[in-house]
Amino acid sequence: MTHKNRRRDTLETPRVIAFPSSGIAYNESFYSALESQGAEVIEGCMSGRWLAHNVRSTDVIHLHWPSFMYEPSSSSLSNIALAFIRFIILLTVMRVKAKKIFWTAHNLLPHSKNALPLIDVFARHIIISMVSNIFVHGAEAEIVLLKRFPRAKGKTVRIPHGNWIDRYQPKQTKESGRCQLDLPGNSFIYLLFGQCKPYKNIEALVRVFLDSSREDDYLLIAGRFSDNTYLSKIKKAAAGDPRIRIDNRFIPDNEVSSYLSASDAMCVPYREILTSGTAMLSISFGKPVLSINRGFLRDIINHENGILIEIADDDALKKGMKEIRQDKWDNSKILTNAKQYTYEKAAEIFLSKT
Repeated sequence: MTHKNRRRDTLETPRVIAFPSSGIAYNESFYSALESQGAEVIEGCMSGRWLAHNVRSTDVIHLHWPSFMYEPSSSSLSNIALAFIRFIILLTVMRVKAKKIFWTAHNLLPHSKNALPLIDVFARHIIISMVSNIFVHGAEAEIVLLKRFPRAKGKTVRIPHGNWIDRYQPKQTKESGRCQLDLPGNSFIYLLFGQCKPYKNIEALVRVFLDSSREDDYLLIAGRFSDNTYLSKIKKAAAGDPRIRIDNRFIPDNEVSSYLSASDAMCVPYREILTSGTAMLSISFGKPVLSINRGFLRDIINHENGILIEIADDDALKKGMKEIRQDKWDNSKILTNAKQYTYEKAAEIFLSKT
């Protein structure tokens, strides 16, 4: 009998209340793995009435991006204060009603800052004080978190960030992906994929690409921009160069494979990062990653699947873009590396803490 089966026989199957359980690839993959191991997962509602009537003393509440829970309806000081007070009250209700609260730390601090940035820091301290465990995606990510928030010591638990090797269908070849997206067949294509926000340092990528690329290189930026001001800034930086294409839209699941298959390398020169789902997505398609030498990226990127550079260093980015283009990457080795990171293992560790 396996450890997992012994656990099911001796303990009541936990119910996990997720904030949120769906709408995000990571959450859907993780909770699917939890359910396959016997857990019940339900979607939580950030309402005092809902929490009072639905949370049981045996439940485990699981938080992911807490900043959305205190996002104000406007940037006025009164709305910011009211939203934050409401968040603290509801978090306290969770703590009183539930068996445990868990938090998966995807970010050190929110990428979209509160109008009063100290609110975000204060919120992290409150969450750390109230949760039983904080899940981090690797040893280096844990180091970054503990350096910024030492009071989290003793609560952190390492879990793998699962791969997405089989999530996005249909599978495509590089040629079919490029045909689907009307991309040049013989170019080396650098890809930046996902939500396009300033923390991804897209302007540096565009600037260095224009300064160092060859005539047949291509930069594909695919994902919805956080605001039109940032989009305008990137378009201005691109200076109308036809080798830079910006697909400013949400990329649905059935098109993800086209973009990843069509590209040669993922390039995301973050300003700061704790965990990168984009990097995991890239190696799940056998594509090398060029990014910064920080946090989770240090846990999963090595000489066989990518290149890490220092933060905010254009010369290092230029060198990295040249090296990732010139090196001979073994896509099968990159995929083999990605396979070791599974949501099933993450779910097993999670359940062991309930």
